[in-house]
Amino acid sequence: MWLRRGRGVVAGALGARGRPRGEGTAPCSGRAAPQDLALPNGSWSRAMRELYERLLRGTADGSWRRVPSYRNVLDHFPAVGQGRGTRLFMRNLDTEGAGFEYVTFLHRAGGRALCLCQTGPYLEGPPGFTHGGAIASIIDTTLGTCALDAAGVVMTAQLSIDFLAPVPLGSVVLLDGRVDRREGRKLFLSCEVRGAEGDPLHAKATGLFIQLDTSKSPRPACNTR
Repeated sequence: MWLRRGRGVVAGALGARGRPRGEGTAPCSGRAAPQDLALPNGSWSRAMRELYERLLRGTADGSWRRVPSYRNVLDHFPAVGQGRGTRLFMRNLDTEGAGFEYVTFLHRAGGRALCLCQTGPYLEGPPGFTHGGAIASIIDTTLGTCALDAAGVVMTAQLSIDFLAPVPLGSVVLLDGRVDRREGRKLFLSCEVRGAEGDPLHAKATGLFIQLDTSKSPRPACNTR
């Protein structure tokens, strides 16, 4: 079973050393190595780049690590054997800057994730502002990454959000997600969404994630031993 390696597989998916993958061949698939989309591109604003560099400096002493991000689930979990012809929802657009531009950092001690996000014009809700569903999606992604790092493969069971201030399109927000407590397979998390400089507080959220029973996971698509 591909997930019986537990955190070993998860660490690989989350980029244990916080480095983008180099050129080459993706494990098992024979496909070209995937593009890491959690890196600066021409659509990033000055505020996005400056805060990214600030967060990246936190990786120098190993306190934080940057999480690579790819389009397809197979690029994160090559052995799952599913996801061909699909794209992860948060990475479903080809045009840089049109949707979600984001990068996540995980704390070495576990239980905390920082996600830097810039929202593009295809995420509009009220004129000039980011759709609430897009904010919910990046919150879910941040908390899910945090829970994944803490407990292996998880799924969202509950997500509750208080929307406090609208997020203008093209602006940069910083999400701070944390594992507050754990009860067996249940992980209780919280998150704040703030402007790049700390204010305003755009949203607050709590979430419940469930650790999956890995013994019931699908067989690998190729030999991973």
